[in-house]
Amino acid sequence: MRTILSMFAKSPFKPLVNHIDIVNECVNLITPLFNSYKSNDYEEVEKIAKNISNFEHDADKIKDDIRQHLPKSIFLPVDKRDFMHLLSAQDDIADAVEDLAVLVRIKKVNVPDKLCQPLMELVDFVVTLANNACSMIRELEDLLEASFGGSEAEKIEKMASDLGKAEYEADKKQFLLAQKLFSINDLSAADLFLLNELIKKLGGVADQSEKIGKTLRVFLSR
Repeated sequence: MRTILSMFAKSPFKPLVNHIDIVNECVNLITPLFNSYKSNDYEEVEKIAKNISNFEHDADKIKDDIRQHLPKSIFLPVDKRDFMHLLSAQDDIADAVEDLAVLVRIKKVNVPDKLCQPLMELVDFVVTLANNACSMIRELEDLLEASFGGSEAEKIEKMASDLGKAEYEADKKQFLLAQKLFSINDLSAADLFLLNELIKKLGGVADQSEKIGKTLRVFLSR
């Protein structure tokens, strides 16, 4: 409790940055997770998936500490509900990554060669998008110092806009990949279902990441 309270005493956003750093650790394991999965290196898949689960658990603990120990009397430069909504948006990214880690452990699947390249292109795109969302949180200190105005606010607004455009592109990539998946006729129903769920969950990481940009726009509008 002292750690969380001392962080709030220094800055209301430091706990959020601490949380996003752990979330970012989850995000950065997506690419090695999928590289191992498509290479049928299931021992490595298991190892990476467990690391993701551990980071997600750490993020949950920080989230719970913030929720439990945020003093009701503390002054925040933003509405507390918006502050907590931003925390939830961050946590949703870690949850989405853990969903991926769970799915790849359910069943061993030979990813069709036809899917490997576009799948990894989607993975790389989503990871970059999510990393950019995490980077926005690290801008909050400067945004606070600028009283949520000026060039820093313009920078955040542009980052949020770029995030929205990237999420739209991720949706298109997700759709095209799903089309390619369903054009393959020699997959079992179970493999088809699992691969489609993985594609949807990757889209989920992009969707949850975009929420950070939307929430920060709320900060700027009030």
